[in-house]
Parts: sequence; structure tokens; C-alpha cells
Amino acid sequence: MECLYRQHLILPVAFFDSAIGDWTVSVHIEFTENLKVHTVVLRSNEAFQSEVQAKKFIIAQAKRWVDERLGSAQSGS
Repeated sequence: MECLYRQHLILPVAFFDSAIGDWTVSVHIEFTENLKVHTVVLRSNEAFQSEVQAKKFIIAQAKRWVDERLGSAQSGS
């Protein structure tokens, strides 16, 4: 379910937490700037009933982070 958004590679990772019976999620956002590869990790404190639900949520959060970083001009995939 990885995706490329505005030249940023978004890699969501969901984990089933058997202690709570729900899914938790984080995302790695990778991009190149000044010939260097950068990685940012975002984590959610939310719990989700399904892996798909968790990944959709964190991808939306990652896209919002990218939009804030680059500004809303030129938004899109």
C-alpha cells in the first residue's frame, strides 16, 4: 500500500496489537533534498479495527504532512 505523493515515498506499516485487539500504525516518508535522502517517521496514537483502516488513516496524515512541508500549491499525486 505504499504510494508516491508529490515526490515523497509513503510507506505505511500497521501492527496488530493483541493486548488491545486492534491495529496500530506508523508511516515512513522518504524524500530527496539537496542530494540527500531524508526519512521522517510519523506514528499514530489511534487504534483501528482493521489493517486497511489504519493504513488509510496514516497515508492521509502523511499526505497532510507533505502538503504542509511543500505548501498547498502543486498538490496532487
